[in-house]
Amino acid sequence: MADRDNGTGNSQGNGLSKSDTRDVRGTIGALIFIVIGAIGWWQIRNAPSPQAVMFPRTVIGLMVLFCLLVIVRNLLGRATPEARQPIGSIARQIGLLAAMVLATLAMPYIGFVIAALAAYIAIMAVAMYERWTPARRLLYPLSGVVVVLGFYYIFLHMFQVPLPEPAWFTLPF
Repeated sequence: MADRDNGTGNSQGNGLSKSDTRDVRGTIGALIFIVIGAIGWWQIRNAPSPQAVMFPRTVIGLMVLFCLLVIVRNLLGRATPEARQPIGSIARQIGLLAAMVLATLAMPYIGFVIAALAAYIAIMAVAMYERWTPARRLLYPLSGVVVVLGFYYIFLHMFQVPLPEPAWFTLPF
């Protein structure tokens, strides 16, 4: 059975050419990250203890798995065409970078929790494009506290990764 041409120069019937549904740059990027993952896996092979490699291997394994899923999706022609994203303002981009760098530099002095919460609030304020409704004013900061404390608990207690504590006082949790 012959495919019909829909007037767009292709016979897909959906207005997209076959090349529009294959994300070549995404596939190349996924391959690069798989190589980076392999190098990382090789680098941690001589770690001093099995606990020291648990978190890196988990992250590397998930990264490689998701990269493989991207490659399979692209090979099957299921990728969506790239949309042109509007370029954000330079001031917002610099603000986001500054918030992350300042939080990282402050962590040894004020600890992970306080620095991460400050970074979350700064990034939320800089990156918020929508109007601040009462629900957003309540839910966004609360969700930030839950996420930061959740990461703190997971890294400290489950992965046993020591996180920076405040230099001047002790947190109650």
